[in-house]
Parts: sequence; C-alpha cells; structure tokens
Amino acid sequence: MTKRQTAKVNMLIAMILFFDKYTTVFADFAQLVTEITGFKGSYNSLQLEIGKQGLKISGVVTTKDTNLDTAIKLTVKSARKARAWAKNTGNATLEALFDVQVSTFSDMTQSVVINSLTTIETALSTNIGSLTGYKVVAADVAAISTAIGLATTDIGTPKQAITTRAVATGQIEVFIDECDAYLEIIDDLLVPEYEDTDAEMVEAYHLSRTISSLGNKATGLKVTNTNAATGALLEGVTVTIVEVARSAISNISGLSLIDRMKPGTYHVTCKKVGFVDFDTVMEFALGKISVLAVAMRAI
Repeated sequence: MTKRQTAKVNMLIAMILFFDKYTTVFADFAQLVTEITGFKGSYNSLQLEIGKQGLKISGVVTTKDTNLDTAIKLTVKSARKARAWAKNTGNATLEALFDVQVSTFSDMTQSVVINSLTTIETALSTNIGSLTGYKVVAADVAAISTAIGLATTDIGTPKQAITTRAVATGQIEVFIDECDAYLEIIDDLLVPEYEDTDAEMVEAYHLSRTISSLGNKATGLKVTNTNAATGALLEGVTVTIVEVARSAISNISGLSLIDRMKPGTYHVTCKKVGFVDFDTVMEFALGKISVLAVAMRAI
C-alpha cells in the first residue's frame, strides 16, 4: 500500500474499534446502525484485499494463508493451557516454548512459522499424559498436526501470487472509497444527534476520524487492549517497550502507539491496576508498525 493508504487504513481501524465500543449507544438509531453495518462490510472486504496484496511472490496463496492461520490458532489455544502446566511444574524451558500468542507469529516467514508450530506440537504430544487436567488432549494435538500438514503442503505458484496481488492492489482503493462514502453519511447522522447529549463520545469519534500522518516508513508498535472477560476496550493501560524505556497509555478506544523506533527485538509489557501484567518479546522490522492485540485478565 502507499503511505496515504496506510494512514487511511489506520484511521479505519480506529473507527471500527470506536463503533464496537459504542454499539449500545447507537442501538436505537436505526439508520445510523445501517450505515455502520455497511461501513463494516466494506472494511472487511478491504482487509481481505490487503491480505491478498501482501502475498509473497515466492508462492503464497489465500488458501495457504487460511490454513496457516488455522494452524496458528489451534496451536496457541493448546500452548497457552500447556504453559500453565509448565509453570506449575517448574519447567522453565517448556514454559518459554508455550508462551505464544497469535501475534507472536505475525512477523515470521512462513517456513519459520511452520517450524515453530511443529516444535510446539511435538512438545505437546510428548507431554500429553500430563496435560489432560489442563484440557489439552490427544485430539487437540492431532488437529494441530493436521492443520500444520495442510499449511505445509498447500503451496501455490509464484504466478498465482503475483496475479492475486495485482488485482488486490486495485481493489484496495475501491474499498477505501466505499468506507469513506459510508463515513461521510455517518458524520451527518452521528455528530448532530449526539454532540449535545454526549460530547465526550463525539470528541472520541472526531479523534478516531483523524488520519494519522504515520506512514509505512515508520517503525513501531500499535497495541489494542481489551478486557479478556468482557471484550470491552481498555483505557489507561500502560504499554512499555522495556529496553528503550518508551511508553504509551491506551486511549478510550483501547489504542496506544509507540513509533519512531529502531528495528530490533524488544520486551513489551502492558500494565493496568486491577489486571494481570502482560509481557511478551517482539521483533520490530524496519519501516513497519507491528500490531499487537492484548486481552488483559482481571485480578
């Protein structure tokens, strides 16, 4: 995507989070709900095209991405439970191996992802007898193995990837325009209806509608924090990149951004009073804003 498109998509993401946060507020405004639903539909189509554009010429196709996503999600689901077992039994090596989230694999090449998933799957299989009490059973490991196999074998051709990506590039602009058209109508409905009765919410809307000048030459981290129990967006979470002592606090949309970083591998922590601290290790690539979704567990 171009720098302008990247900035526009960042704004659209903020709008999605805003609409999700205030769903109940808009529930009795039927036409506004209709326009928001249309906006979300165009946004979802846009994300599909962005995914296609990102296909690697080495031979990645949409089916491949879908199978890999499935393998990652299944692995993470069992690994997180297994991490609790490893921690309780004092096995620091396995605790570190099982300490993964979907975002852990976001910046890895596909071959590295497959190798990492296979290593975790082997560790789960080896210790399956001890994991039953943690709701990890042989059928779970078998499903992971099958998903990894599908992701490994379902490889397309470079020509397929190039064609898919080229078509997607044109469609991205189409769906950005569709999202903009919906937002213009939403502006006319939402602002005058709520600016007197809920000024704080309208201000949040305007902030979310702001197009960031942040482009694709920046290096940094964008975090979305939610309450793991309720799914609600969390304001006031302190996100810190430990090694460089850079921090940001999530806004009312649960978003925080730390940019203008040097590429490298860093520890990231999320902390809020009343919630369990979250920490992970991430690799930051040059010119890329890494995205992290963190569901915070209440104490």
